[in-house]
Amino acid sequence: MRTTRRLLLGAVALAPLAPRPALAQAFPSRPIRLLVGFAPGGATDIAARLLQPLLHETLGQPIIVENRSGGGGNVATELLMQSVPDGHTLMLASPGQLVVNPLLDPKFDFDAARDITAIGQTTSSPLVLVVPASSPHQDARALVGEARANPGRMNYASAGVGSSMHIAGEMLKAYGRLQIEHVPYRGSGPAVADLVAGKVDLMIDSVSTTTPHIRNGVLRALAQTGTERFYAFPDLPLLTEVVPGVVITTWLGLVGPARLPVPITSRLAEALRRAVQGPVFTNRLRDLGSQAFWAGPQDFATHLAAERQRAAEVIQRAGIRLE
Repeated sequence: MRTTRRLLLGAVALAPLAPRPALAQAFPSRPIRLLVGFAPGGATDIAARLLQPLLHETLGQPIIVENRSGGGGNVATELLMQSVPDGHTLMLASPGQLVVNPLLDPKFDFDAARDITAIGQTTSSPLVLVVPASSPHQDARALVGEARANPGRMNYASAGVGSSMHIAGEMLKAYGRLQIEHVPYRGSGPAVADLVAGKVDLMIDSVSTTTPHIRNGVLRALAQTGTERFYAFPDLPLLTEVVPGVVITTWLGLVGPARLPVPITSRLAEALRRAVQGPVFTNRLRDLGSQAFWAGPQDFATHLAAERQRAAEVIQRAGIRLE
């Protein structure tokens, strides 16, 4: 009897450590809320709405895209952090939200390694320096020369404080020794709208957001922020050729709250992988001039750690501060 009792107690003690396939099988049990930290029309929103039906098809529950702009994406990040870690609240996140914002704002108590669960990276591409079609500047060198000759007279738009677009603009200012004013918006959509209308002078924004406007002739592309030619604009020069050191890429990734159970994380990662590597998402992003990129939970978490270190170095060197 004692031996039997010990075995039973041992089995009970080990039960929590055993795999829980039923958890993954029961998930999802209701619609999934997909947070986007920026206004409709920007790169994050576009990608989220492309993923929406693809994830629905695999997971069998509606994916509800919810735009919660503000604080450079911090509003959505805080909502994610406060959510129950059951996989029914997720966020498609940008580098600004996961990497840059905590470095710029010490009051924002967020650490990606502690406060979120990495599920998978979905995109990767350079940014594009664009001006309105009405702008007199035909190339990046002329634009930089004009800004340098007339300090304080030009401004640039961004998707918000701490966004990749903000970091790129501040890199251009610091490395190019320029005095241009930052005009933050709640997402790329409204920022590009004002750029097209000529209310701001320039913007460094994502390929997916700017490509339709470039093709329609309402925006003019002057340079891109990668280290090599980009397939969507093979003739577009590198911005670092004009202002050395201005190199930055942008990406998006799906994350959940901290302590998301492994079976649910794995289920979500597999559904996301199918969507990202599938022809619908890949081809649509190519049509927009962007590109799909897949990295699973562990690789994405490693990427986040490396990005944080790189961003910290850039912010310190460029002297970037919250405005």
